[in-house]
Amino acid sequence: MAEFTPDIAEALVAVCRESADEINGAMTRAFDNEYVEATVGDAAAYDAAAPPPGFDGPGLALVFRCGESSAVVVLPESTGLVPSWYVEPDATGKSRLSTLAQELSMLLLPESHIADEYHVAPLAEVAAALTRAELAADAMHVSIGLKQGENEGNLTVVWPVAKHSELLVKSEAAQAAPPTPTEAATKEEQPDDSWDDFSRLPKYCRSFLKVQVPVAVNLATQKHSVQEIRELVPGAMIKFDKSCEELLDLMVCDQPIASGEVVKVGDKFGLRLRSMIMPQEQFIAIKATMPQ
Repeated sequence: MAEFTPDIAEALVAVCRESADEINGAMTRAFDNEYVEATVGDAAAYDAAAPPPGFDGPGLALVFRCGESSAVVVLPESTGLVPSWYVEPDATGKSRLSTLAQELSMLLLPESHIADEYHVAPLAEVAAALTRAELAADAMHVSIGLKQGENEGNLTVVWPVAKHSELLVKSEAAQAAPPTPTEAATKEEQPDDSWDDFSRLPKYCRSFLKVQVPVAVNLATQKHSVQEIRELVPGAMIKFDKSCEELLDLMVCDQPIASGEVVKVGDKFGLRLRSMIMPQEQFIAIKATMPQ
């Protein structure tokens, strides 16, 4: 298993520069703001005594683990490029941040370092959190300049980190601080977004969530006679009636659950979901029994 080391700096910079436009696209989709002009700088040694701008304050961190080490992507709050909801996202926000982390793990890292897992973490103070996570003494960083409207700032990749779990723990101050009356009232007024809190399920149901099911993308379907199938040879072309601009279906256990469009994530194929497909309802007529 490849580990994050300072030696991958050149490869990481090359990948980031090649993916500059797609990085903008991933950020735009996550935050509903158009990001432009992704400018990738050169790799440089990380100086803990003089960290990058904004690292002395809060920020959004995306953590990519590969083997026993990790890389951290930081977007400081001071840049104005990260929305305020990133600290306590609702169900939709969590999904957006998770998708952003997944996309950036493929756009920022070399092919030799496919992330085993990725996490999203709001940090109260970026530099202090990196110190707790045991950022290596010979750590490197690469800054990617982003622009969104009048806001400009850097998305910074820092590596290697030994204890990424330290970045995922909320600060003691944040855990101990009770909500203010205004915050409490606001939370009461907001709808319950805890539908994805599986801890509320009965224990006998939780094991169901671990069942693995086949997931596939359905390009198109049509029927052919057995005779036509027998005549197929390498190089034969099969034409489908479906337009190349139509959305594709995401199938789970041969049942459609969503539709989306094909996207390119680095050199990988992906499907960006556009809508969910409600399960087909079946109605059974109830026949009234006539009294005898």
